[in-house]
Amino acid sequence: MVRRGWSKNQLKSNKIRAAFLLPPVIAALLTSVPPLFYQMYNPTLFQCSLNQYPNDCENNPQVACTRGENALIAQQVSLMYALVCNFIVIIFMALLVFSVYSQEKKSDKYLSKGQEKHRDNTTSTAWQGVRYAGALTIPYLPLYVFLGYTLKHRAMGNTQSVFWLYLNAILTPLLGFNNACVYFYPRYKAHRKSNEDKSKFRCVSDTLGIGLPWKSSWTSRANSDSNLTEPLVDDSGDGGRSGHVI
Repeated sequence: MVRRGWSKNQLKSNKIRAAFLLPPVIAALLTSVPPLFYQMYNPTLFQCSLNQYPNDCENNPQVACTRGENALIAQQVSLMYALVCNFIVIIFMALLVFSVYSQEKKSDKYLSKGQEKHRDNTTSTAWQGVRYAGALTIPYLPLYVFLGYTLKHRAMGNTQSVFWLYLNAILTPLLGFNNACVYFYPRYKAHRKSNEDKSKFRCVSDTLGIGLPWKSSWTSRANSDSNLTEPLVDDSGDGGRSGHVI
C-alpha cells in the first residue's frame, strides 16, 4: 500500500479486497478439508489435530497405528506452510520499513544546514511491524518446535511434550487477540495523544468503542436528580409579575 501509494478508496475496491482475502481462505480450505476424508484428525492430549492414533504410536513399535496414516506428513506440510507464511510476513514488514525510511531520507535534502533529521515514521512503522510479526509468530512458536523435532525424527520426552502442549493450548487461541491489539494500538495511541486529560482506561474504552455504561447511567441519574430540584416557579427577574408555574 505504501509502495504503490494506494488511497483508502482504492483499498475498498472489490478487486483489491479479493486479492487480499481470497488466497488465505483458499489455502486454508485446501490444507484443512482433505484430511477429513483420510481420518487424519485424531485426539491428542488437549485437542484434535493432524496425528496418528493412538497418540505417539509411530514412536512405539509395540502399539499399532489404527488411524491417520501419513497424518504426520500432512502435519509437517501444514506447519511448513505456516512457517513460510510467517517468514513472508517478516520480510514484507522489513520491506515496508525500508520503503518508509527511503521516503523520509529523500526529504533530507530539503532540510536546512544543521536541522535535525526526523525518522519518526520509520520508527513507528518498525515497532508496528515488530508487534505484527510477533502477534503471528508467538502463537505458533510451540508448533514450530514440534515441527523441528519431527523433521529431525526425534521424539520429545514426556515432560517436554506436556510443557509444549500446555504452551500451545495457551498461546494458539491468542492469535486473534494479538491481531486485535496490533490493529487497535495505533488508534489508541493517536486518541491518547489528543486526549491527555483522559485516563488510559478511558482511552482504551473509547478506542474499542465500548463506552463506559456505568458512567453514562450515573450521568443520566444525576441529570434526573437535578431536574427534580428545579424551582416550580420561574422567576424572570421582574418581581414575580411574569412568573408562571412549570
